[in-house]
Amino acid sequence: MDLSTSISVPPTVSSGLAFVMTPSQEPALRDTAHLKRKLPIKSPRGLEAKSSSSPTIHQDENGRCIFGQKSYWDSMYSGDSTADRPPDSYSWYCGWDELAPFWAHLVPNKMDPVLIAGIGNDPAPVGMFDAGWTNMTAFDYSKEGVQRARELFGPERDGVVLITADARDLPLPNASVDATLDKGTLDAIYITGKDVFLDSVRELGRVTAEGGVVMCISRVIWPDDLMKAFDTQLWENVHDGSLAFAPDGEATIDLGAELYSWRRTKEESAGT
Repeated sequence: MDLSTSISVPPTVSSGLAFVMTPSQEPALRDTAHLKRKLPIKSPRGLEAKSSSSPTIHQDENGRCIFGQKSYWDSMYSGDSTADRPPDSYSWYCGWDELAPFWAHLVPNKMDPVLIAGIGNDPAPVGMFDAGWTNMTAFDYSKEGVQRARELFGPERDGVVLITADARDLPLPNASVDATLDKGTLDAIYITGKDVFLDSVRELGRVTAEGGVVMCISRVIWPDDLMKAFDTQLWENVHDGSLAFAPDGEATIDLGAELYSWRRTKEESAGT
């Protein structure tokens, strides 16, 4: 299903997306917002800007951000895209080495069932698997993205479960996951529309067991929208996007985006 029809995104949103761009683009795309989280933020980055008549590198001919379109991801993973990203392997925001100390602190039990949201061609989950978190399920709504993931994991890591699924309708039982990694997937979903984003967060909540965690690496979602999406009656916030440090001193500034995380405090009652 193409989720790209919900909103039209102005050029500055595609610029603000900053999905680890090329070195020449990166300085212009980075800002210092992640160091100033105590300042009030009145709007998502770029959403208040007026649209331009000429598309940017991250817009289609109708002015919509390509990162919110399934057709873009299918094309990129297939190797048919003209985008400046390799189809076989690409780490969004950061790699496993940067992520590992924060993940290990949140998820110390390597036997916990882990869910990877929007795996695509990101090698970071392969690093996680090799580091010991082998009870892993990963999904993407692009079957081409799942095939790329299958190639990255290879036959020697046959324990990982790779599925093609919509983030709003996961083929997983209630409370079956203890830890979820989202690294840019909710950002891409947010571009398609807030309702789609909220439905996806609710679905992550459905599959997360009490005491389970969700780690979100984000640089697109308006922080207030992201924080409010996780109901405080059901979730305890651990990281709020501000500068944070792992136990051995590693800083979130090395992640290329802001770190958010929540721990599930109780399961949602049926019918709510």
